[in-house]
Formats: sequence, structure tokens, C-alpha cells
Amino acid sequence: MKYCALLRPHANSRYQAETLKLARAELYALLEKGGCAAEVAVESRAGVDWLAFEAPRLDERQARLIGAAAHLYVLFEEENGALRPTTGQNPAYLGDDLPLVLKYKGKTNETFTSFMLNLALCASDYDETDGPLAVLDPMCGRGTTAFAALNRGWNALGFDVDAGAVDEAVKYFKRYLEYHRVKHAYVQKSMTAGGKQAAMLNVFEFAPTPEQFRAKDTRSLTMAALSAAGLGRIYRKPCCHLVVADLPYGVQHGPGGGKKSLSLEDMLYDALPVWVDAMRTGGAMALSFNVNTLRPEMVRGMMAEAGLDVAEGAGYDGLAHWVEQAITRDVAVAVKRF
Repeated sequence: MKYCALLRPHANSRYQAETLKLARAELYALLEKGGCAAEVAVESRAGVDWLAFEAPRLDERQARLIGAAAHLYVLFEEENGALRPTTGQNPAYLGDDLPLVLKYKGKTNETFTSFMLNLALCASDYDETDGPLAVLDPMCGRGTTAFAALNRGWNALGFDVDAGAVDEAVKYFKRYLEYHRVKHAYVQKSMTAGGKQAAMLNVFEFAPTPEQFRAKDTRSLTMAALSAAGLGRIYRKPCCHLVVADLPYGVQHGPGGGKKSLSLEDMLYDALPVWVDAMRTGGAMALSFNVNTLRPEMVRGMMAEAGLDVAEGAGYDGLAHWVEQAITRDVAVAVKRF
């Protein structure tokens, strides 16, 4: 059976050309995760670039994996020259607009965020059938990665050194749940370390229907103002399956809310072992970064030094792509084997 994937359009034509490379890598990773070894080719139809592959008819699990592709618009089956739609985007757990509404300077594109979630999932030993996964973004900003993870039906933890950004994300999510009349509970928890308050956790528990909420079939979002390496002060055991973060493109990050300034390289050196400790065995980490600020070989080398197995292959190689002037972004993915 031949399949043809029509991709989501992007307003920036130059970035659209770059997303074709990312979409092809993502499809390779998703097919491999589904146990389908197929060659993904680029084809042009009616002046539009498509991705095409040949494989046995997709089963339910494989179709769901493909339906999670961030760049996918519709997947078609081709038979006798005719295209028949077979798979679209999987439905969102809460709402497609959740990661879209909150706008701010420097926001990571929500499609790219979903792309990173997929690469981390595909590299990991986990599957969506393992139950709700937990995703950690230790540099979450205003929560785009966390919100994208929630829409997968997963749990999310988001921490950032910028207390103002975290506060804005928490207020936005509260308004979102209230506006959409989503049954939820919200509490603040003070976490201490060494007899001192280490963080104030904002914890949401929610479900898309009242029946699910009453049955305790819920998901959670936890957010707090915390430095990149501060996670180890409040979590002594692994708390997540996946770590996904879009590293700053040149902003200084340091402990204590910026009292001590660290270069991005120093920050990553201090934080990576903490993030690795936060992951369960078999979990995976996906980090995106500006190659003009952090060298790709250095980032992957630091991940390996922290005890991770750096992912390689068609789904994980050659992901560097133009974003805007002075920003060429790359993605490194690695797995915690032990």
C-alpha cells in the first residue's frame, strides 16, 4: 500500500522549505516506532510537496502514531491513482487551541514543540499504550511544551527560572479551564529543602468530562519557578518519562532567579545530570538549541557524558534548520538506558 502525507502549510515560505526536512525525519521516527521499516520520499503533486512511503496497511496503533505527527494535515492511501483520506490529526485531549492562545515574544512554535515530543517518544522505550506519560520541560517559559503534552493526554511538569513567565502560564491555564468549563482542582504546595522553601508548586488536576473527573481518570499539570538545575532539590526520585526543552537562544540562566549568571554551556553542564536523574529508565530527552550559541557536537557530547545514549538514524540526524536571522536550530535526542 502506498501512503501520501499532505503537510500543514506554514506562513513563512522559507521556513516551510525547512519543515519538509523535519516532517520527513519525524515520519521516519514514527514509522520505526510502529515497527514499520519504510523509505520516505518527497514527491511533488500539483505544485505541493508531499511525503510518500510504501508499507503494509497500517494497523490501529500505527495509524495513531502517524496521526500524532506534528506536521501532518491528512494521510492518504493511494490506489489506482486515486487518493483516499485515511488518517488526520489525533483529537486533542483538551482543545486544539490550548497551546495557541497565549502569545508572547520568543514563543516556541507549537508545531515544532509537538515535533520534539514525538522524537522523544519514538526514541524512548515507552509507548502511549503504557498509560499517561509524564513530560518534563525544565525551561518551560510560558508552558507551550507542557500544554502540547497535555493535549496528548499526558501529564506535564514545567519549571522555569522566570517566575513572571510561570505565573502568567498558571493564570492562563486557570482561565482556559474555567472558560471551557473543564472540571478541575487547583492547589499550591510548598516544597522545602534543607529546612527552606525550595519551590511553590502550582498543581492542576483535571479531566475533559465530569464523569472522568469523578472516576479519577484525570491528568495533571505542575508548574513552578525553579532554576534549570534546581529540580534535584524537590524531586529525589524520577518524575517523568520524557524531557523536552527548547534551550534559550542566548539568554543567561542561573540559580537563585538570576543572582548568579551562567553561560548556556555552563548551565547545561550543571543541569543535564539533574534532568537525567529526573527521567525513568528507558526515558528520552529532546533538546533544541541555536547552533550559533551551542555547538551540536558539544550538546550531544554532554548528553553522552551525562550517561545518555544519543539517538541516531533517519529520524534523528540532520535536523539543523533555519529559523530566522542569527538562529539556526538543531535538535539532539538521547535515551536513558540504565
